[in-house]
Amino acid sequence: MLLRYSTDQLPERDRLAAFREGFVRQAFNVDWIDLSDARPQFEVAYFSLGTVTIASLAGSPSEVVRNTKLAQDGTDNFCLSLVSEGLHRSYHADHDQACDAGSVLFLDHVRPLRILTRHGGRSRNVTVSRAALKALVANPEDMAGQLLRPSLALGLLDGYLGSLAALEQAPPADLGDLIALHLLDLVAAAIGPARDAQEVVGKRGVKAARLRAALAAIARRCTDPALGIDALALELGMSRRNLHRLLEETGKSFTEHVAEHRLRRAYALLTDPACGHLRIIEIALAAGFGDVSQFNRLFRRHFGDTPSGVRTTRKAQD
Repeated sequence: MLLRYSTDQLPERDRLAAFREGFVRQAFNVDWIDLSDARPQFEVAYFSLGTVTIASLAGSPSEVVRNTKLAQDGTDNFCLSLVSEGLHRSYHADHDQACDAGSVLFLDHVRPLRILTRHGGRSRNVTVSRAALKALVANPEDMAGQLLRPSLALGLLDGYLGSLAALEQAPPADLGDLIALHLLDLVAAAIGPARDAQEVVGKRGVKAARLRAALAAIARRCTDPALGIDALALELGMSRRNLHRLLEETGKSFTEHVAEHRLRRAYALLTDPACGHLRIIEIALAAGFGDVSQFNRLFRRHFGDTPSGVRTTRKAQD
């Protein structure tokens, strides 16, 4: 289930009550206190994947309280809160923590909680099943209220959550289950998996997140003619050998992934009327190709026509 919610959707006169009682209490079972002089502004994206939920929150100054009574509602999940904007103050499990941008806080829903954001803020939160996490991490409840140290696993988790935030609809159930498993593994890796779970976590969720990060980096940098596997491996904190093996499991090499993205970029430029003034060589260079003859050869093999032929066909259709 994917739900996007905004206070702008509510009538201004009823906004406070509707947001507090109609959404926050029902979705999160917490008390929400407005600190914005009765002008609350919130954007929420709530993504349920069965045993794992994701909530992206952005909004005006407020205070969230889960008191002793609310903490006895039977909800016993764990949550990682990744702060991306603002200064948050957390009071949880005998810890008083100042959380600024980049901080990651570990929460235990069976314990009372108070989080204060006096100037508003933004965070990404991933909630996982207590039983599922305890199967991978020894005594995770001992970490409640503490900030996690920066790590590769946290970086991969943040990137994974960022890619999910761009989804317009929930994935199919089987894919949703797989994503939930990957997120659970990344949360476990960020906290510190038990010794007998390290291999499972590494081969499952961490590996999937590394591949997602590698493919995203290739897509982002494909137009750079200097992009090479060594530079990409360094950026991702991997060895060249491990990156090569990771990409090979997709059925394509690093070179093939890069070429495919560049060809798609070239095709988009060739069929864009706004780029009709560009010569073929200029389009090849803009797509990241340094050799025009190689570009022509790969383009024809991939699309079954020459670059000029595709452009001519498109013009005729217009």
